[in-house]
Amino acid sequence: MTTVAACAAASEGGGAMNREARVGNRRRGQSTLEYILVLAAILVAIIAAAGTFMKPAVEKSVQDSTDTIKAATGKVKTGLGL
Repeated sequence: MTTVAACAAASEGGGAMNREARVGNRRRGQSTLEYILVLAAILVAIIAAAGTFMKPAVEKSVQDSTDTIKAATGKVKTGLGL
């Protein structure tokens, strides 16, 4: 078989080697996609858990900051005689 004929046969998908290569690439792509999906699910779970457990601490910190700012603002207004 000449080189041109071999290339034509390979491009038509007639060779067993070509089919095996396509199946191998498909399986590799499938496993990569599976890893990405599992990683995405884990990240979503971590973000959801962090939001649930950290929310009370963040709210308390914001409330403490708000109270401090209000107290400081009250002292400034009182000190200026407003």
